[in-house]
Amino acid sequence: MLSTESKKEFDDARQQAFIDEIMSYFTGRSTDLLSFEEIKKNLRLQDSAYKGLQEIDLDKIVGSTGRYRDFNRAFLPKTDKVQERWRRIDTLAHEAGYPPIEVYQVGDVYFVRDGNHRVSVARSHKAKTIEAYVIEYKTPVQLTKDDDLDTILLKVERTRFLERTNLDELRPNHNIVFTEPGRYRLVREHIALHKYLKETEENREISCQAATASWYDNVYVPIVDLIRERAVLKEFPERTEADLYAWLLLHRAELEKQLGTLGNVPNEAILDDITREKSHNPLTRLMNFFHRRLDMETLPLQTERYNFLAQTEFDTVVSDHNIECTEPGCYQLLKEHIDVHKYLKETENSSAIPYSEAVKSWYHTVYRPVIELLLNRQILTQFPGHTETDLYLWVTSRRAALENDEAAVQQTITDKVLNELEQESRSSSAISRMIHYLTEKLS
Repeated sequence: MLSTESKKEFDDARQQAFIDEIMSYFTGRSTDLLSFEEIKKNLRLQDSAYKGLQEIDLDKIVGSTGRYRDFNRAFLPKTDKVQERWRRIDTLAHEAGYPPIEVYQVGDVYFVRDGNHRVSVARSHKAKTIEAYVIEYKTPVQLTKDDDLDTILLKVERTRFLERTNLDELRPNHNIVFTEPGRYRLVREHIALHKYLKETEENREISCQAATASWYDNVYVPIVDLIRERAVLKEFPERTEADLYAWLLLHRAELEKQLGTLGNVPNEAILDDITREKSHNPLTRLMNFFHRRLDMETLPLQTERYNFLAQTEFDTVVSDHNIECTEPGCYQLLKEHIDVHKYLKETENSSAIPYSEAVKSWYHTVYRPVIELLLNRQILTQFPGHTETDLYLWVTSRRAALENDEAAVQQTITDKVLNELEQESRSSSAISRMIHYLTEKLS
């Protein structure tokens, strides 16, 4: 006969289960029991051994073989359908106790094979231990009572990643730890791609270990150094450097798809975008919508500038330059100017010159003289929103058009172009003036 006391105890347990479920929405931590079958499949458990009757800690029981949906992680009943059996066990426990349960042990935790109701009643009675017949499964992944399914899957993924890459041996001081499942597979794919590219570049086969070490030294570490330099991790207190590396890869693929580029989006731009998008600051998240709209318009230009500076090594050759364009395609035009200047210099000298020398020569003998003229005549002030480089390109393009029509010396042509530019600055808006000259007079 079921006691009145057992009814009250069951109702109290059900109420606490309901409270735990509500709280889980605020904490974000699951209260579900783990499924032994799922753990067995993911950990590929095979070797087992019978350990006999033992006294085990109740709080180390984290899952079950078949009733994991009926109880929560604290083994509180989640449904009324278990009420009758639960109350019978409760009544029995008060009168005579109950027989040992049966469990599977994996690492430092246990899964109930038989005796879920007994565990639930024992925990409601504030017991600390329970007798159990134990069957232990060997596993290279150490599980703890606080692990949820994602944490366990991450441990499995990391163990297999290290087994297949030998990164612990190749780079013992590495700190590649992810907080989201699936990232280790992404890195393995990236290493495989790096191996293919290295073999193509060197026209020989390289070992998997050599490819892993090369990827770590030449791909992963530079990006992590950039993450540290820009202090991006402070915006993500619950994430790791490896997480940000993976996000950068995924973000790059998304941006390159949208922009129609391949491998040309600078890491700095992606990290800035990630910082804004993933930030926990409510005001920052509110502004992200507007930033993203602007970024999709300006990022192609940022990419062009990044590639131009990388190809020309301008930051090294002329460290104090102020080259910046406001229109897509202009950096490619500047690159063509430098290439032509290099060709003319080599023809004049009857010998090849280093590209860096051509860049420096073009900057000081071609670009800067035009900029000085613009500054002396204060023309730039008439075109707000545009740069010296914009006007340099306008002047050189217009001068080329005039040189095709007039037999005049270069300085005379430049003066004529600047006079036209000054006159144009006095009519209509700056934007319409630039559009007018770039589309009609230069067409």
